[in-house]
Amino acid sequence: MPLDIITNDDRVEIMGDRMQLIHQDINDISIYEKFGAIRRVPVEAIKPYENEPTISEPVPMPNYSALMNEATGDILDTRPVAKSYNLVPHDGLFQQHAGMLDAGELPTNNVEVHDRLYDGGLRAHRTIYFNDLEKQIGDSTDLVRCRVDVFNSVDMSWAFQVFSGAYRDLCRNTLVFGGQKSYQQKAKHTRNLSPTAMLTKASNGLEMWTSQGQQMQNWAGAKMTLEQFGQILGETICKKNTLASNAGQGSQVNEKLMNYLLHRFREEQKELGSTMWAGYNALTHWATHTNEQWEGDDGKVRQSGTKTGKTHMVQRKRNDDVRAILNSNSWNYLEQVAA
Repeated sequence: MPLDIITNDDRVEIMGDRMQLIHQDINDISIYEKFGAIRRVPVEAIKPYENEPTISEPVPMPNYSALMNEATGDILDTRPVAKSYNLVPHDGLFQQHAGMLDAGELPTNNVEVHDRLYDGGLRAHRTIYFNDLEKQIGDSTDLVRCRVDVFNSVDMSWAFQVFSGAYRDLCRNTLVFGGQKSYQQKAKHTRNLSPTAMLTKASNGLEMWTSQGQQMQNWAGAKMTLEQFGQILGETICKKNTLASNAGQGSQVNEKLMNYLLHRFREEQKELGSTMWAGYNALTHWATHTNEQWEGDDGKVRQSGTKTGKTHMVQRKRNDDVRAILNSNSWNYLEQVAA
């Protein structure tokens, strides 16, 4: 997309290779619909005939795609993306996020939204400030608005990242300035990327921080190793209750479930550290996303549930299981040790 593009929306500010729209409606994704509706289109290589260099023919490249802005019809000036690349178009992403926020507990009637596109739509950054939510940072007079930041790209240049918390500024290397994070996660655009899961946890983290801030801070500061998390699982939801297991024979735990939850803990651990907060987010991820593909250490792709299960029924059962873990003696013991 040329940098001298003319838009009929006079709210859009164009500054070199950056476009920005500031508004007050989380459902207004117009800048992404017009300039960030990126889709795959087929790629062909021009192959010259043998011994006839002046004659050529197009040859399809099924494992690669070019990127096109669907709204403008422009082919983006970037390298082709591989078939394995998990393309997340900006317009669909932020439309989905707006719907999730509408259905959640965060106040969305008084917000300030900053929508940004870079380099013709290759990269996007949305910030939502919640004007009705403030957190005290430092002394009692230093109040900072709560916010959610989402970074996305369609050309492999940025990882997908989500931040939430109360901070004045941030950079994409996970640092925040003048405040605190309630949640942050970063993931590459691979098959395992689940933007829905990351957006959900960022919103849930901010909801919990504003309603049960002390509890969240306690868990964020309480150490929990992979082994300790596994022990808690083995004493709670992963514990088998069969005649063989009760007799001390055979496997004592549901290894499929435990492997998945330990995998989720390691994913949360990357950004949240070896903490009870990472364990809590691993559990709520499992409770919310009932049938997710994941790749184990052996490279095999597995499912975290069944395709036939009714989502709302599975979620209800898993939420009950998570509550049971949080009320268990083993979970409470770690809380007391941290305190």
